[in-house]
Amino acid sequence: MAFEVKSWGEPVTRWRLTGLGGGSWTETRKERFKPLGTYPLVWHEIADDPHRAASLAAILARLPDEAPDPANCVNRMSDLPYGTIRLTRGATTIEIAWNSGCMDESHQAFMAVLKEADALVAAAGRAAPVLREERFAGGQTSN
Repeated sequence: MAFEVKSWGEPVTRWRLTGLGGGSWTETRKERFKPLGTYPLVWHEIADDPHRAASLAAILARLPDEAPDPANCVNRMSDLPYGTIRLTRGATTIEIAWNSGCMDESHQAFMAVLKEADALVAAAGRAAPVLREERFAGGQTSN
């Protein structure tokens, strides 16, 4: 499973977990008075946890069979986070793009499931040790 949140083209958080519930969680740490496109990315290593894996699978099982299409949104709010979720089973990966700016009821129900999954992994990520930190500035990274 992989999940990514972006805002204004910049990453906010992203995570990748295996079926064992371990993996990585990356956060962008905002710094005051820094220009858009300049930020440190901080990778946290999440240890395997079968309970977390089962909890996450139960949350994601509530996703509808067909994801709402953000392009077919009636009630839209601009400038809210957007991203993707990737679900892999065997050799099949499904990638779903989402936009939290769609306020339609069906889309908000879909987003509630994604937010719950993201909150579960973010809690584990924040508690996990930092693996590395890289500064990103205008298309360049440095350690």
